[in-house]
Amino acid sequence: MSKKEERCNSDSNGDAGVAEMLKLQISGKAILSSIRCRREMSTSSSYVFGPYKIDPREVFYATPFSYAMVNLRPLLPGHVLVCPRRLVPRFTDLTADETSDLWLTAQKVGSRIETFHKASSLTLAIQDGPQAGQSVPHVHIHVLPRKGGDFEKNDEIYDAIDEKEKELKQKLDLDKDRVDRSLDEMADEASQYRALFDH
Repeated sequence: MSKKEERCNSDSNGDAGVAEMLKLQISGKAILSSIRCRREMSTSSSYVFGPYKIDPREVFYATPFSYAMVNLRPLLPGHVLVCPRRLVPRFTDLTADETSDLWLTAQKVGSRIETFHKASSLTLAIQDGPQAGQSVPHVHIHVLPRKGGDFEKNDEIYDAIDEKEKELKQKLDLDKDRVDRSLDEMADEASQYRALFDH
C-alpha cells in the first residue's frame, strides 16, 4: 500500500470514527431525554382525556406513556379505555414509543380484564378522527371483554361504540341531563381492576 493510500485509509477511518462518536453522542442524548421524560411522566398523577381532567381514582393502570381508565358509559361489563398520557388527537400523531406502549398496555389490560370478567374474547377498537366516530380529540383504545351472545350480531358492537361516542359528545358539548355512572361507582370499579396489577 502506498503512503497516499495509507493516508486516505487513515483519514476515512478517522471520519468514520468521528461519525460513530457523533451517533453515540446523539443516541445518548436521546436516551437521557427519554429517561427524563419517563421520570416526569411516572411521577405525574394527573390525567387528561382531551380537554377533560380525569380523576385519578378512575385510573387503574398507568405506564410512563399510557394509562387505562374505567368508562363513564360502558357498553359491556369491563369496557375500559386505554389512552396515551400526552394529549394526542390522532393516532398518527403518536411517537413510536407511545404507539408501542399504548398497544402493549391495551394487551396487558385486555388480558386481565378478560380473565376478571370470565370472558372468552376481546374487542379492541380505535375511532381515529371525527368522521370515524371519535368524540373526544384524544387517542383512545376501547377494550371490551366479550362473551358469546353479548350482541345478537357480533359486528353490532361497532355500531354500539359509535352510538356511545355520539352520546358522550352530546353530554360533553351540550351538558344535557343524563344518568351517568357516579365517580364513586367508577372509583370502585377501578379499585377492583387496580388489584389485578398489584403483583
